[in-house]
Amino acid sequence: MSGGMLVALRDRTAVDLGASPPVLERAGIRLPMPALAAPEAGPLARVLAAPTDAVTLSELAAEGGPVALARWMTWSRRAMRFGLLAYRLVDEHGELIAEFVPTAAGAPDLADPAPLPSASLLLLSRFALLHRGDGALTLESPQGTLRAELSGVAAAVVAAFMVPRTGAAASIPGMNADTAETLVAALYAGGLLVTVDDDGRAAEDDDPVLSQWELPDLLLHARSRYAVADRPRGGTFRFVGIRPAPAALAFDFGVPAIPLPRPDLDLLAREDPPFAAVMEARASRRSLGPIDAARLGEFLYRSVRVRRAFDAGDDPRDYPMTVRPHPAGGGMHELTTYLVIGECADIERGFYRYDPVGHGLDPVAPWGPRVHTLLGDAGKATGSDIVPPLAVILAADFRRLSWKYEGIAYPTILKNVGVVYATMQLVATAMGLGSCPLGGGDSELFALAAGTRAIEHTSVGEFLLGA
Repeated sequence: MSGGMLVALRDRTAVDLGASPPVLERAGIRLPMPALAAPEAGPLARVLAAPTDAVTLSELAAEGGPVALARWMTWSRRAMRFGLLAYRLVDEHGELIAEFVPTAAGAPDLADPAPLPSASLLLLSRFALLHRGDGALTLESPQGTLRAELSGVAAAVVAAFMVPRTGAAASIPGMNADTAETLVAALYAGGLLVTVDDDGRAAEDDDPVLSQWELPDLLLHARSRYAVADRPRGGTFRFVGIRPAPAALAFDFGVPAIPLPRPDLDLLAREDPPFAAVMEARASRRSLGPIDAARLGEFLYRSVRVRRAFDAGDDPRDYPMTVRPHPAGGGMHELTTYLVIGECADIERGFYRYDPVGHGLDPVAPWGPRVHTLLGDAGKATGSDIVPPLAVILAADFRRLSWKYEGIAYPTILKNVGVVYATMQLVATAMGLGSCPLGGGDSELFALAAGTRAIEHTSVGEFLLGA
């Protein structure tokens, strides 16, 4: 068997001939196959029998005329985009070197990729991510247009581009020069390798926009916003039947250890400043004084209490829900509110968890070095060394979102944090209090102080509150 780039049916792609019309199916994606009598059905039958080079497939389709060829090219590219077909690079012995799956509409045609820049040095993109994927070493980039599933020898070639080198210098023992060049050309065409200038600077670092992106930010953006067919996104409920639906509240609250005063909402509805006035007065304040338990209780009641709770229904996709003053993605309300209190009249300093049903505080940890550091870090997040009197910390129950959502669970948490920030700041403004949403905190320190597992339940937002 001669080596080269072949078109192949991806592993675990099913052929459903019983459907009308027959379809290819993988990971919930279904694509109708060409009619059996259509000329473009010939190339597909060849691919279903064995991986085949694209030239042979085009020649088979062209036997039906130019329209048949165009229809085959359109259908096969769609099947590639849907993750049903892929390009496979094999060596002269037929051994798989790499498989390439398109991840963007602009993915290159690897049957005829652009030639490598002859004299240019190439370097692994700083956005390239190598990880254990679906049974293979996977190389991908949020900036790229192809995902590469690599054999061990192909991974060694990729590793060689940790330093700039030409494509011709990529050959390693166990891979002939032609196969190595084809591999490098595909990696370059898919945006996984980038060119380097004579000073050793990558072209992507000279881009005035791209140079300001960091890998974690761009990866999160791409995964949650760009559609990749074989990566489901949204409310897929992938853990239904595998894990039980998560509880509406991350903790079983009993009678609050410290009951908080409840405000008179009817009175507030009459006497609060108008909404337009609150919006115009809203501003972040970083220099804050202490408040008392009554003011704290009113603030929490108006912003994050549970108004109503609902049990899950009989549908396997149902889950227990709560209704609160602010909205949340899917009505899941995965956030738990904590208070780090350094100074608050009628409440001892310490670390507390807010009970949104019973409207009170439960002690989490007494005042000590960790709790003091949590509060001090909140002050430092504003650029000040002054320890604030009180900080609100929002912690997420990650399992609750990921049970329902795929690909967007963490971005949804961050959006929910923003919604709570806005709600809290408007409530604080209406109450005549000062507040300041913060841009960062120490999730590991929070987990240590709260006694939680950081990948299960930890801080995702901080907020200063005071007089």
